[in-house]
Amino acid sequence: MSARAAGMGLSEELSTIVGPEYVVKEEAGLEDYRKDMADYEAMPSVAVLPSTEEEISRILKVAARRKVPVVARGAGTSLTGAVVLEGAIIIDMKRFNRILAVDSVNWHVRVQAGVVLDDLNEALHKDGFFFPPDPASSFICTVGGAIAEGSGGMRCVRYGTMRDWVLALRVVLANGRTSSFGEPLAKNRVGYDLVHLMIGSEGTLGIVTEAYLKILPLPSVPLVRMLVTFDDWPSAGRAIQELRQRRIRANLMEFMDLETILAVNAAFQTDFEEVEATLLVDLEEPLVTPAESIFRDHGARTFTRATNEEEAERFYSVRSHAYLAIKGLASGVQIEDVTIPIDRLAEYLALIKEVGTRLRLRIPTLGHAGDGNVHPAILFDREDPASRAAATTAFEELCRYAIRVGGTVTGEHGVGVQKAALMREQMRAHGGEEALRLMKGIKRMFDPKGVLNPGKYVELA
Repeated sequence: MSARAAGMGLSEELSTIVGPEYVVKEEAGLEDYRKDMADYEAMPSVAVLPSTEEEISRILKVAARRKVPVVARGAGTSLTGAVVLEGAIIIDMKRFNRILAVDSVNWHVRVQAGVVLDDLNEALHKDGFFFPPDPASSFICTVGGAIAEGSGGMRCVRYGTMRDWVLALRVVLANGRTSSFGEPLAKNRVGYDLVHLMIGSEGTLGIVTEAYLKILPLPSVPLVRMLVTFDDWPSAGRAIQELRQRRIRANLMEFMDLETILAVNAAFQTDFEEVEATLLVDLEEPLVTPAESIFRDHGARTFTRATNEEEAERFYSVRSHAYLAIKGLASGVQIEDVTIPIDRLAEYLALIKEVGTRLRLRIPTLGHAGDGNVHPAILFDREDPASRAAATTAFEELCRYAIRVGGTVTGEHGVGVQKAALMREQMRAHGGEEALRLMKGIKRMFDPKGVLNPGKYVELA
């Protein structure tokens, strides 16, 4: 360390790396980094916007020397406190925003971590391709954030999550060294699978700067988007089970309860039918008739096909905008993320209603019917200690049910600080104590000085 660096403040030293215009140190500017989408909050010391791997490397070396923690941040759409940390250096990745190459023969795209997922797909569509993972926040969330969180989305039922679509990564490690993980190949059996270790690591093992992502040609079989409504959840649940038993695979199958539809209609001046159970479904055209027959056999109230692309987008918006609508209903919203066996879906939705009634809480509920990933949104009053306590009780009860029936406390949102204790409970209940010990050792090996997003996730579990 030079004598000059020793005499500098943190923001001054970071300015020598990226330029003063890319360092945010005033409190007003730092407000943009103080919260995540679920209103977990902590005030960082400084935010910095690098544009090269070398700059990130130098920032991490400064952080290690000064013993200041670092949090890499995409769009801040985390729901678990993963992207906020008191006194941290926030590395804002938005300048890593280039699509570097589209390979139409090997079917992959090389892309920087700050590219927004919808922007990526807009560019890919021009070449006749698409990238399947589609978190509800895809209009704002970034490639790097989706990798760090192991994000899912509405097309998971057909295509899986981010974990299924990443071939290779460029990563800056805690010691400032940069490495490539994996290969942009359909097959590669060299070494341990560090690519998948990074996916879902929540910024605790390294900072992703680039990724090779698998892509697919746009579907050649026409898709039909529809809204299907039911008067009750047991009927909807039986219809979903029979679709799977009959091996009818949807490209998308989402669900929303009455409270969710009411919130969307009120927030966005829409007029979707206000009934107890609504399914949003995409099916390949040949599967529509048998699926409609199954829905009607199980008491579907209405079955409405989108007649054009504009209407299909309107149907999609009822689900993609649901969280934004729900978030405006109360001063506090705790959105959950359990995944349960699909045959337990109707039972779980009944439990949510019972817990809400018993604890006097409103819990609008939505999620992914096709893979059992449920998002109860627990509404509470932040200023009322009793309301906050009731929300915590509901949260823990709904998560522990998932653990008991062989599910998981998080299917796609991650752990952060929100679910660390429940992660530990789940792993113990399912025979994973030794796995958790190994995970803690991996964290120490990758980040011995505890610089990268410390005090969260595996480290906290």
